[in-house]
Amino acid sequence: MTMSEYVAKLSFMLGFPANKNIENVDLAQAVTMAFDELKEYMKTPVNKTVPYATRVDLKAVGINTVNVLRIRPAEPRLGLSLTSFESGNVFQVAAAVNLGSGYGAGTGLNIDPIISQLALQQVRNTLSTDLDFTYDQLNDVVYIPQRAPIPATVTIQYVPKFTDVSEIVEPTWVNYLTRLGIAYAKIAIGRTRSKYIIEGSNVSLDGEAMLSEGNAELEAARNELKAKPPKLRIRN
Repeated sequence: MTMSEYVAKLSFMLGFPANKNIENVDLAQAVTMAFDELKEYMKTPVNKTVPYATRVDLKAVGINTVNVLRIRPAEPRLGLSLTSFESGNVFQVAAAVNLGSGYGAGTGLNIDPIISQLALQQVRNTLSTDLDFTYDQLNDVVYIPQRAPIPATVTIQYVPKFTDVSEIVEPTWVNYLTRLGIAYAKIAIGRTRSKYIIEGSNVSLDGEAMLSEGNAELEAARNELKAKPPKLRIRN
């Protein structure tokens, strides 16, 4: 959702289509305040795969962050350098077992060669080695020194930095942003309407009620966010 869509939604839920925004409350400012507060809770890491380079400009590859967590080769070992086990060359495997040395593993103890081969293959297919890197936050780049074999692509895990409300696509976070925005808007409207009291008038404003509702809704949303573990995934 864009800022204009959030403002339209808040206007409808506050009843502004019927009575107009007579207080001239800036609903975009309410959405901005809600967005700034919500960013403190959206810390779920995301992954993005980019071409390998010794120096990666994060903004150039579409990554906006201040916290790079890890970098690892994007491609699994399987398929990059096929051994006889991976390619189905049973004759070479049998020869290695007969000699008592794991094929592609160097020399080792001849306890049970076939089990050693299976264990080696499992390790090769399941382990992912993180790459050493240096994050230059000032220049927004990462340096990845790597000796051969050089991976064609790497996957960077980072905590995203949001700069616009339209970047939030997870329905749960969109809902919280709307709730916080409405709460801030109600507080602003309530304070405006409760500034003046007209004595002896048959007409009264709902300023106190609106202010109370806004504070209660803001506190409820904050309590839910504080109790929520950061397990929500944000698609990149």
